[in-house]
Order: sequence, then C-alpha cells, then structure tokens
Amino acid sequence: METCKWITENNFSRVCLQFPDELLNMSAQIYEEIKKRIDVDLYILGDTSYASCCIDAVAAMHVQGEAVIHYGRTCFTKSNIPVFLVLPKRDLDHNTIKKCLKEHFSNDEQTKLCLFYDAEFEHCKDELVKIWYQQYPHSLIAFVEMEDKSKRFLGRLIKNRNGEEFTVDILKECICIYVGLNGQTLFNYTISVEAKKWVALDPETSKIERKEETTWFKRRHFLIEKCRDANIVGILICKLAGDQTKDIISRMKQLCKVNGKKSYIISVGKPNVAKLANFPEIDIYVMIACPENNLYNNRDFYKPIIYPFELEVALNSNRERYFTSHITDYNELLPGQRHYCDINHTKEITDVSLITGKIRETRVQSNTENTMELAEKQNLALETIGHNLRERSWKGLEQKLGETEVKKAEQGRRGIPLQYSNEPE
Repeated sequence: METCKWITENNFSRVCLQFPDELLNMSAQIYEEIKKRIDVDLYILGDTSYASCCIDAVAAMHVQGEAVIHYGRTCFTKSNIPVFLVLPKRDLDHNTIKKCLKEHFSNDEQTKLCLFYDAEFEHCKDELVKIWYQQYPHSLIAFVEMEDKSKRFLGRLIKNRNGEEFTVDILKECICIYVGLNGQTLFNYTISVEAKKWVALDPETSKIERKEETTWFKRRHFLIEKCRDANIVGILICKLAGDQTKDIISRMKQLCKVNGKKSYIISVGKPNVAKLANFPEIDIYVMIACPENNLYNNRDFYKPIIYPFELEVALNSNRERYFTSHITDYNELLPGQRHYCDINHTKEITDVSLITGKIRETRVQSNTENTMELAEKQNLALETIGHNLRERSWKGLEQKLGETEVKKAEQGRRGIPLQYSNEPE
C-alpha cells in the first residue's frame, strides 16, 4: 500500500486523512486498513475548512498533525504541510478513445496537438500515452505532476515523446484536447491556457465539443469595471495554507491603498449568501481561493465576487485592460512568477464609469503624510464602520456584559410539547 509506505519512509507519527463529502462513507474502512499495517495515530478530517479540493492544513493543525493524506479531486495548490495525494480513479475505454481521435484529428506534422487527461485517469495513463504517441509522435502531453516544479502549471507538466519538458507558452500554437468530463478543471484550462483551440472529448459519450467562453469573459470585463467603481473592497479569505496566501493578501491591500480604496479582510469560513449579507458596506469582494473554487461564478450573492487577477487589471495601470486569457492561480501574480507586474502608484485622476456614466475620482493618500495623520484617518474609517453597525436593526449575537439585569435561575418547562406540566388544563 503506497500510503503506508509513504508514512513509514517519512517517519510520521500523527497523520490526518482528508476526505470529501462523497467519500466519507469509506473513511472508517480506510482508517482500519492503515491501522492494520502500520502503527500511527490517524485522524479523519470530514468537514473541511474551505473547499474539499484544498489541503486542510488548518484542521490538521488542530490535532498537531504532521502530514495530510488527501483523497479525491485536488487543485494541486501548494501547502505548508507534507501531503500525499490519492487521486480518484475511473475506467477508460482506450479503444474508443483511439477511434475517436483518429476520426477527428489527423497526424499531420504541421498540426500541433497537446493531450490533457483528467486526473482520475492517472492510474491508466500508460496505455493512453502509448496510443497517443503511436498516432501523433510529434505532439505533446500535459502530464499530471504532483511535485512542485518550475514549469508546472495547474498541476500539469508538458512533455514530448522524449520526455523533454516545456513551459505553458508552447500551447499557443496547439490544439488542446481534454479527455474527461466537463467540469471546473476543464473550465480553468479553457480560460487560463492560451491555445489555438480547446476541444473536450467526453469518454462516456465519445462526443467532441469545442470549448469557448466568450460570454464568460464579457461578464468578467463588466465586473472589472464594477471594481473600479467600488470604494470599499472586501478581501474574502477562502484558503489559508501556504505562505503565498499571505503574500497575495498583502498585494491586494497594497493595490487598494495606492488607488485610494478602503479594504477589509473578511474570514467567515465557507462563504454563503447569508454570511456575506452581514457586510452591506462592502461594494465588491476579491476572493482568495484555489482555482477549483466555483463561487466566483455564483450570482446569488448580493455583492459581486472577483478573482485577484481582476483586481489587478482594475487597479494596476501597468496591466493590460483587455485580456483574452485569465489567471486563476493567484500564485502567478506574485514576485518572481510568470505574470508578476509592478504596481504603479496612481496619481489623482478623474474618469467616467462605463456602468453608471458618472464621473469618478481617484484620491490617493500622499506618501508624505505623517504617521499621526494616517492613524487619524484609519480611526475615522473604523468609526464609520462602527456607526453603520449601530444603525442596523439587527446586530447579531452580543454578550451585552453589564447591561442585562441579573436574575436567579428559574426552572424551565417540563414534559412534552403536547402538554407542558406548567400549562393550564
């Protein structure tokens, strides 16, 4: 058993088993199987802090866990705790795939192709790779890569038949073929990876479909303009693992500061409509989450939610205003990464909103302000939030220490709801 071997080789004594909701019914059985083979303290993580595809380092820290074994679909993002990934498995009819590829794609050397396969087919990739290179010897494959390498992107590493590794830029002239079901993973590749064309091959129906997200991009451009109109930005934390999370939070705060916008960090666990409705002062949220999080496209929230990349485009004048590919992995926006861009300190400007048609002004604090003036402005901002809270009719659960009259304990109701003992006949 590879899991037991990994635990033994690394001398871990306390390990957490993380399961998504759909696999929790198997957790006890897997727990017992591991305990039979090796002597190790195991903890089952059921209700994850955020998305089930992310490594729940927060829950592991609660039990002083030394490592996490993650089961099910994963977003392959970095973690500050050792992780062993157990990917899902699904059978693949290789003959059907071979026939389908032969019917729709020629083996012409002038046509550049790259094969993507879903992570659930990792266990049977050898036969798929053999079929692919037999028909298209000059093409590429985006292999699932669990180790953090310089040329890896979204958990993939591009290689040719000789094992030579390439960066994602080589795909700009390629037709990318994704073998797997339609879902968030395919969607992320479609919007994030620039390619000549994206094609989805469903292994269950053998249908081939071209993937384009033109409408989605129009929606994101609209939200970028909404971000420029916003005065108060909420930085919504939906991921804590990894040092890069702290770095992107600092960068988002810096972007808001140089553009004269207020920013507040919001951490409410798994966000939902009711939780975020408690902050009506927030104009727009920028969510710090993994690429697999689908809340970005949810329209049930009262205020829009955007990606860190969209806040960059809206507030960093060094960024191109119009883009044809998106960046869902916020790690690529940090210094030293592929899409890093210096922040331009904006001057006081005036322009017109494309949504409201009104004039909007960008007032930026001067770098020459002394510390006392800056502290006074921060206190004023906090007082404004406090004033808004006092104006609400409902303020949540409050202790009201010293305000509530002290009463002696009284005996409560007894009996059943049909007839309590203290009710009149």
